[in-house]
Amino acid sequence: MSFKTGFITPPWPHTRGDSVSALSLINRVEKNAASGCGLYYEIYHYRALEELYGILTNLCAADAATFQKIAASRGFSLNESDLQDTSQAYHEIISEIKREQL
Repeated sequence: MSFKTGFITPPWPHTRGDSVSALSLINRVEKNAASGCGLYYEIYHYRALEELYGILTNLCAADAATFQKIAASRGFSLNESDLQDTSQAYHEIISEIKREQL
């Protein structure tokens, strides 16, 4: 289905023909990821990337390309390698926080 530039089929159950702005979806993910992460970028980035990657896996190829392009413009590279690197950084910072709290 053809939508305006930057719009994709929603990754949740929807009525045929519905669309959502990929940028607004990414903005919502960023806002949710920022909640409760304190000033730890690694926690924020991991939460955001995990959710964005989850959304990406539920999109058709055309929508996925649009979503990845807009995510990249916001600083998110949605690939396995970056997801693994972010996961490692997240687990390291969580371990560091736990050590500091002892």
